[in-house]
Amino acid sequence: MHIRVRPRAAAVIALAASSALVLAGCTAAADAGAGESAGKPAAATAAAPKAGQNGKGAPLTRDAVDEEVRSALRTAGLDPEKGKATNAEAAGTKNASLVDWTAVVSTQQADWALPRFGQQLEHLGWTSHPVGTSTLSYEKTDWVLLVGSVKQADGIVLRTGESLLTVNVTYLGAG
Repeated sequence: MHIRVRPRAAAVIALAASSALVLAGCTAAADAGAGESAGKPAAATAAAPKAGQNGKGAPLTRDAVDEEVRSALRTAGLDPEKGKATNAEAAGTKNASLVDWTAVVSTQQADWALPRFGQQLEHLGWTSHPVGTSTLSYEKTDWVLLVGSVKQADGIVLRTGESLLTVNVTYLGAG
């Protein structure tokens, strides 16, 4: 059975789900484990993307998307290695349809980095789709990217002056 979901709705759901997976124990003091996978096995549930089938541009592989996210993070003044992947790279196996990155940073750093991250994504050819003030949404070929920052929410323990910065990129398939 195939259920068609609007790209933004699917991306919001994916962002919320991936954030929930890494929130337990994710604090600024936990930077020592940053960049490591959660260690939980996760099967790659989707076949390798054949992006570009919807006529929006050249095909994008998961590795190309990952490199663009890392490039945008570096341009925004963030270190990709200080973040944490959830199920996108669990147990050393890359999920072919998901790239994500989450880190606890200072609120000041998050506020400064978000616009620069978005500018770099646009420079790399991602199309912006405004969602709200603390969430950015972009699309490129068959991939949808959401980046958001939260200072406090249920299930998130952050110190004063900290924000959880989350990037989630999901392959939605040809459509």
